[in-house]
Amino acid sequence: MLATLFGSGVLVRSAAATDADDQLTPEERAYVEKAVASRRAEFATARVLARAALAELGIVGVSLVPGKDRAPVWPAGIAGSITHTHGYCAVAVARSPPVRAVGLDIETVRPMSDGVVARILTPRERAWIDGRPRAARDGLALAFFSAKEAYYKCQYPVTSRYLGFQDVELEIDEAAGAFEARALTGELPASVARLTGRFAFDDGRVLSGVLLRDAALPV
Repeated sequence: MLATLFGSGVLVRSAAATDADDQLTPEERAYVEKAVASRRAEFATARVLARAALAELGIVGVSLVPGKDRAPVWPAGIAGSITHTHGYCAVAVARSPPVRAVGLDIETVRPMSDGVVARILTPRERAWIDGRPRAARDGLALAFFSAKEAYYKCQYPVTSRYLGFQDVELEIDEAAGAFEARALTGELPASVARLTGRFAFDDGRVLSGVLLRDAALPV
């Protein structure tokens, strides 16, 4: 299902997190050495997946250490995104250009408290959720969460701006598995102020992806 989130030009890889410390570069190992075992496994597995995808693009021998903002620092000419949830990891990478930025998020489907839902959803989004069948509401609320996370990851390389959940409002097309994210802050550049993406439910998880292409270049 990951491949359905993006069009051509984006490579996606996923796997269950495993102990892969021996496949980390010295810099990566130093970055994560004090983390708990589950965090190290997710970190290492994501790097293994990312390097496999990058190798398909002819890029080898890279160390993917996060920067001061904790976002992965990708090689020049690459746009990418990493996500992990409950022992499952996934990555998306693409050449840049023609892709300017990519956002990928995966969440494990779970019940959500009213307090969490209130923090995630704008009043307009909450009204939409409340109009859906009760059995579908938890999953759809989590889809909003995941889609907003994917949007944040896609806009951040362009803006370096941190956004709250209330700073973005979504229009979801449930039947099509698509959404439009619109920034409510009024301070983002037009290129990322409104982006479209896709979401899907698969094997107890919700997957979301947002892609920003260079409009002047074909993929």
